Amino acid sequence: MSVTDKSGYQESAVGWIPSEWQVTVIGDLAEVSAGGTPATSHDEYWNPPEVPWMSSGEVHLRRVRSTEKKISKLGLENSAAKVFPKKSIVMALAGQGKTRGCVAVLEAEAATNQSLAAIYPSKLFETDFLFHNLDWRYKELRSLSSGEGGRGGLNLSIIKSVPVALPPLPEQQKIAAILTTVDDKLEVIACQIDATQTIKRGLMQTVFSRGVGIQDANGRWLAHTDLKDSEVGEIPVGWVVRSLESVANVERGKFSARPRNDPKYFEDGNIPFIQTGDIASSTRFVRKASQFLNLKGLEVSKLFPVGTIFITIAANIGDVAIAKTPMACPDSVVGINITAEVCDGTWLYYLLKNSKDYFDSRATQNAQKNINLQVLRPFLFALPPMLEQQRVAEILSSLDEKLDVLSSKQAQYKALKRGLMQKLLTGEWRVKLDAPEEAVAA
Repeated sequence: MSVTDKSGYQESAVGWIPSEWQVTVIGDLAEVSAGGTPATSHDEYWNPPEVPWMSSGEVHLRRVRSTEKKISKLGLENSAAKVFPKKSIVMALAGQGKTRGCVAVLEAEAATNQSLAAIYPSKLFETDFLFHNLDWRYKELRSLSSGEGGRGGLNLSIIKSVPVALPPLPEQQKIAAILTTVDDKLEVIACQIDATQTIKRGLMQTVFSRGVGIQDANGRWLAHTDLKDSEVGEIPVGWVVRSLESVANVERGKFSARPRNDPKYFEDGNIPFIQTGDIASSTRFVRKASQFLNLKGLEVSKLFPVGTIFITIAANIGDVAIAKTPMACPDSVVGINITAEVCDGTWLYYLLKNSKDYFDSRATQNAQKNINLQVLRPFLFALPPMLEQQRVAEILSSLDEKLDVLSSKQAQYKALKRGLMQKLLTGEWRVKLDAPEEAVAA
């Protein structure tokens, strides 16, 4: 049911809100001020580093507990920089990409540069409530920017004039507590993702040159101690050097029709036709296809079987993913299928993924970067015994599976938060003041 159909709601400058809520502008709630930057030509303004100094890029931290840079007390005295109190809300006035309009909360005193404005804490509002309110209105805030396109920016006058619907203070506090609880959960998940990715990166730097060792009679894996020189550097004794073409078929995709987007090749199609971007956006497996071919389209393309390892050779070089269903692709993608029993497909996928920088370094610098089969097919690598390959694949796969679970959980909590913000910050759902963790429909 829409709130416009309910009694107890009023129309306001920000839409329909509960009748006991009030609309005011930020400038009437709190002092708003911008920061500044000491002259970089004066070393004494930066050393000794004494005062935390926040740049606009750090607004993405959301909860700012420390800053990358500090300025000296002398720099603070001789610039427009000023120290803002703890629990100030900082908003990016300008910045690269999506920075403008982002907000964060200072969890400790800090100065800022001139691309950030601070909304001082006040007894008139709950800081975390206003933070969540402005965070939810990110797109609206960006639309208020002066100027056009990427040159636009916010200023203090704009921020002061932003209207805010404020519930009574106890209700603000309960709403803030609910949304902050979800934020805390998202922060925990983000830390778990970062930690897992760090472990995976560390392993991938060593397992393709040193492996995981030899399994003893008790099933324990013991590190390699005997090494030998090879064409690809020092590797464990018992490993061999192979080329990609010696263990797999390496074939380019195809789409010979012109014009490329002729609808007759795609109408009512159900055969996945993947592009370089589909592979770049995938995790281990290709999850989606940009287009779908019909049978006529398949006649001018090339279909690869389940388990094919795809690698991009144009635009974004060296991105890798595995086909979970039969898929076709254009010539900007190469399909790799194992032919030798000495090589494990999952292990090879991770090896190729770890070799992205190498392939990128071999790309020709034309109008569009690319590599060809003459780079891929002779590609040399150190091949461990099958049992060790499978152990490496098992370890890395388990980390990827953990990352998939965490990413899914992260997406669920983000969706939950979006829904809660829409309901709670408009007053469509009211909170029980005696139940801080429950939001219930009025």
